[in-house]
Amino acid sequence: MIRAVIIDDEKLARDVIFNYLNEYCPDVEVVAQASSVKTALSSIQKTTPDLVFLDIEMPDGTGFDLLSRFDKIDFKIIFVTAYSEYAIKAFRFSAIDYLLKPLKIDELIDAVERVRSAGATGISSEIISSLLTNLRSSSPKQSTLIIPNIRGFEVLRVSEIIMCQADGYCTNFHLSGNRKVVSSKNLKHFDGLLEDQNFLRVHHSYLVNLDHVTGYTRQGEILLSEGMKAFLGDSYKNEFVKRFTGK
Repeated sequence: MIRAVIIDDEKLARDVIFNYLNEYCPDVEVVAQASSVKTALSSIQKTTPDLVFLDIEMPDGTGFDLLSRFDKIDFKIIFVTAYSEYAIKAFRFSAIDYLLKPLKIDELIDAVERVRSAGATGISSEIISSLLTNLRSSSPKQSTLIIPNIRGFEVLRVSEIIMCQADGYCTNFHLSGNRKVVSSKNLKHFDGLLEDQNFLRVHHSYLVNLDHVTGYTRQGEILLSEGMKAFLGDSYKNEFVKRFTGK
């Protein structure tokens, strides 16, 4: 049984989550509900939940203000938000679960299933910090990207990613300083995530940061920072050339 707390300043929003959980996620027991940072803090401390459904904006602060009150966050979090698509990108970059209002049943079920399969570990302060950095950015570009792995996760600065290379169902991140990080997500996942961050798919196996491109050869090689190279596929050539020549 997953013990859950629902935190939202709107009673209707809390009722929707409660009723959906009751009907579609019977192994989730709602042990408390709260409508403010103050009451939420007390509810979590008293009930020690496994999972918290957390609204961001509340009358006496934000969900982040609440989380800052804990020395250690040992519960899972699913943010419930009415934020725009621009802000949602920050959640995706920080590898944090979220649900958009108005709530969709299938998305709620999927989010709860991810909590079930993820084990007992809570969310870290580093991940929350990454999310806040990305949310506060005045630019559409995100500052950091969380890469979960078997040991935990890596926090990458987007600007230090030189290229991403497919490796079967995984993705190798080649970084400044000749570092490499491996993600269990495939290249298609990061192609969609990084497409508006000045990254370009140039081959079925390569996604490059255009800020790190230093040249191109007629043999179809893209030259990158720190002596790295990526191959340019024929079907991607026109778009690549257009990005640099405008033609």
